[in-house]
Amino acid sequence: MSGPARMPLTPRQAQVLTAAADGAPLSQVAERLGVRRETVAARLSDAYRRLDVAHLPRDEKRQAAVRTARRRGLIPT
Repeated sequence: MSGPARMPLTPRQAQVLTAAADGAPLSQVAERLGVRRETVAARLSDAYRRLDVAHLPRDEKRQAAVRTARRRGLIPT
């Protein structure tokens, strides 16, 4: 997944993507972070756009976003 670098993630987007990196359901990620499920979904959608993976099929977006963010040093490995 190469291409032009997109703007980096906001701290909150990086936090949510890190918490969601294990593939847990949105409701579980929300519980971990103490926020609403809708908030997690919105932050992930924003992160997908910034990482240029929003065009991928739904079941591939999160893994691609995590790989891209880790490769760029935006979230921990």
